[in-house]
Amino acid sequence: MTGTSEVVTREVVSPDGARVHVLDHRTTGDGDLPALVLAHGWTLDQSSWARVVSALQRRHAVRVVTYDQPGHGLSTLGRGRRATVRDLGETLRAVLAEVVPDGPLVLGGHSMGGMTVMAYAGAHPDELHERARGVLLMATTPELASLRRPIRGEGVVMGLQSVLPLAVPSLPMSRDMVRRATFGADEPDPRDLAHVVSMGRATSARATGRYFSALQGHDEIGSLGVFAGIPTVVLAGERDRLTPARWSRMYHERIPGAALDVVPRAGHMLAYEATDRVVEHLEDLLLGRPLRSSPTP
Repeated sequence: MTGTSEVVTREVVSPDGARVHVLDHRTTGDGDLPALVLAHGWTLDQSSWARVVSALQRRHAVRVVTYDQPGHGLSTLGRGRRATVRDLGETLRAVLAEVVPDGPLVLGGHSMGGMTVMAYAGAHPDELHERARGVLLMATTPELASLRRPIRGEGVVMGLQSVLPLAVPSLPMSRDMVRRATFGADEPDPRDLAHVVSMGRATSARATGRYFSALQGHDEIGSLGVFAGIPTVVLAGERDRLTPARWSRMYHERIPGAALDVVPRAGHMLAYEATDRVVEHLEDLLLGRPLRSSPTP
């Protein structure tokens, strides 16, 4: 990359009153690319994209905006006792309006962040088509209720967490539990595992419970057609236990012209397990190159 980079911190207030912590990773140089806006997953924060942002900006002078979803990282929860993924879509819209109000965009979302992008698309299709030059939907799904078998008692536990005081941390998960649930067949770098564990432990019980419920009510199947005509990559991990690759294969078929890439042996944490693959897909979208598909294994 030519030129220099800096990170500017911003705060955006979402329509439901959440105070959203935003990082604007700016560059100077010869680049004239769309801005890239990335949304993270449940019980993570914007730093889960750090490796991808760093690798991408080493290659290109591209502006990248990351932010903490409401109730995650340094962002506060919104008003009310109920949260929805559509609320997250409106938060994304507020971030765009305040931080990147004009010009072309590429949008990327991991897990709950991918659901956020879908919700934004479903609610504001004209805005999406006016500005989006590409979309990356990574380790995500347009709905959960009909695909996932609930674990006995988890709804009760999450419901109780959703009304606990903000100071109460979420129920702890051991490193081994996180490793089995979120990483794939290969042993992760201990630093990556520690980072994922630390983000989960830093998320309050209230936010964990409320957004668990939001994910269960998420349904944007009807919004998938909105992505027609926009270069879209569906990226999945072969060994993802949270949003299995078979789900990605199913919903990919509902997005005309979308590319599907299933990463061998990888799990849910593709920004760590397959950083170069994620960066390559984002490069294709930013540069307007032909999309790459690898739907097997």
